Amino acid sequence: MNVEQHPSRSRTDGDRPFRMIRISLYTGLCALAWGAPSAAPAPARLPASTRSVEAAPPQEAVERMLARVLRAPEFHARVFITRSDPFGGPGERTAGRIWFLPGRGLRFRSEERGGEDIVVDREKRVFLVYRSSEGVLYRAEWDRAPARMRHLILEPERVLDAEYRAVPERRLAGGAWRVGYRIRRAVLSDSLPNNSVWIAEDPRTGFPRWVSAGGEEDSVEVEFHSIVILSKANPRDLSMNLPSRVRTEPLDPRELLPGRESR
Repeated sequence: MNVEQHPSRSRTDGDRPFRMIRISLYTGLCALAWGAPSAAPAPARLPASTRSVEAAPPQEAVERMLARVLRAPEFHARVFITRSDPFGGPGERTAGRIWFLPGRGLRFRSEERGGEDIVVDREKRVFLVYRSSEGVLYRAEWDRAPARMRHLILEPERVLDAEYRAVPERRLAGGAWRVGYRIRRAVLSDSLPNNSVWIAEDPRTGFPRWVSAGGEEDSVEVEFHSIVILSKANPRDLSMNLPSRVRTEPLDPRELLPGRESR
């Protein structure tokens, strides 16, 4: 792969791509930092007595869902992300795929034409955002990736050790009313303030299926499909399949998050 080095563009010239990358990173972060629950090396189906959301206390039910993915060598899934329009228009729906390797890295790749491919890789010490519509790879060092992303990769057990303060709550998801849990915001993402998080499992598998996070001006809903748990992590899943020639430019993570803070 030949990579051409070019000076960083001005904020004015790059306003639109930076704004689109910010949206993609925001939704990917929501899906991973909030929706990371999915599975671990465990039976394909749980007994009915343990599958029921109402069968266990809220703390145990949420911890069970989180543990099944955070203690897995790797999980990947297809996701559908719907981002609300703060001005009341139709929501923006995006399909993508997520790979999460605890201790190693995470990846979110949009399936939309011209969408982003986002990788945070601890071993390679990189934070990458690639936009196929531009042919540009935005690159930063691992240490400049948002802190919540790095903490999720390095210390997933901290999420399991948290006091969720979960409260059972029914919401409309996937065309039906679901029993899930509203989780105290600070447990999963104090880097995105004023958000409430709700999570519900798939009653057929016990895996988390629906996750929503909303604030005063914006909300994101994530639905997980085709969750796969690997018995052994495959680091190649964090590798981008780039064209033979791409342009690389520096990435400032502060431009991608609310408040311009790389937290």
